[in-house]
Amino acid sequence: MFNPALLFSKQVVDYNLLADFGFIKQPDQSYTYQTTIMDGAFQVNITVFSNKQIETNIIDLDMNEPYHAIYANNRSGYVAEVRQAYTEVLEDFTGRCCQEMPFLSTQMNRMATKIADSFGDSWDKPFEKANEYTSYRVAGKWYALVYPAKGEKLEGIADDKKDKDFEVVNLKVKPSDMAELLALEGVYPAYHMSKKSWVSVLLDDQISDQVLWRLLSESRRLVAPSALANPEGGPDYWVIPANLKYYDIDREFAANPVILWTQKASIKAGDYLFIYITAPTKAIRYACQVLEANIPNNGYRKKTGINQLMRLRMLEYYPDNQITFDVMKAHGVTAVRGPRRVHPDLLTYLKSHQLLKEKY
Repeated sequence: MFNPALLFSKQVVDYNLLADFGFIKQPDQSYTYQTTIMDGAFQVNITVFSNKQIETNIIDLDMNEPYHAIYANNRSGYVAEVRQAYTEVLEDFTGRCCQEMPFLSTQMNRMATKIADSFGDSWDKPFEKANEYTSYRVAGKWYALVYPAKGEKLEGIADDKKDKDFEVVNLKVKPSDMAELLALEGVYPAYHMSKKSWVSVLLDDQISDQVLWRLLSESRRLVAPSALANPEGGPDYWVIPANLKYYDIDREFAANPVILWTQKASIKAGDYLFIYITAPTKAIRYACQVLEANIPNNGYRKKTGINQLMRLRMLEYYPDNQITFDVMKAHGVTAVRGPRRVHPDLLTYLKSHQLLKEKY
């Protein structure tokens, strides 16, 4: 059954963007938007309430009633066309007015922000046929596996929690710490992983953010201690995504090879930055060096929440058929959903193919 609410399940509305999209603020502090599709035959309504809840429906204007056929299974032909047009409106709304949160629990979403800021790691989907699983990796190895689970799947959980749904993260720990950790409320022997060196943690705020962050950081270190980088304190190499639908990076670089960009993760002056153009291009287009980091925004970027900027100098331009996502994937970069450090294999490839000079 088609369920448009699923499109909003991990979206957080940015109210500052609603007016530009066409929403009208109502006396009850909600926002409403209307548009027509299919040559004016149907009206799409979207309402955003003051508590950030989202409701939507579609009206058959000839009948002046909700168009229920769109929700039925196994529909094709005209109904499928209406469903597709309806979905495109909703996806345009989420793309322009919402921020996608990768996880179901607010606690893991807070951790995701901290992981991106501290390590530059992005999440990926490790199982093609099980999209509900999300992983974080370092040097290609999992250090956190996040998934939904019934309480009954966790060994030793209280009876009153067995029927409840949770979001859970599996983390690697020292065997010597296992007994102490399992004594904590919300920590259990690992589900579907080695119970000798992994635990499952409920993401329901039973464990404080401080303790959870310590466990995440320790898991990352235990999984690949030699891959954490730069012991010398020298430059790091990063790849970050750019969506041309929302930001014309080509025009900026055409006007000036030195630009200001939103500060990302723990990127610092002297680091190198590869700019990856998202779908449909899916390729690295620019190599840059960070000239200055943590510059106060002071109104340069208008979007809410952008507090600091970094100054970039373009070093290289690459044709879109040169460093494609397939090349990146073959050399350790399986996803670019946010800023992340370049995998050592990809860096070696770029240097060996003279795509990045040793010095500029």
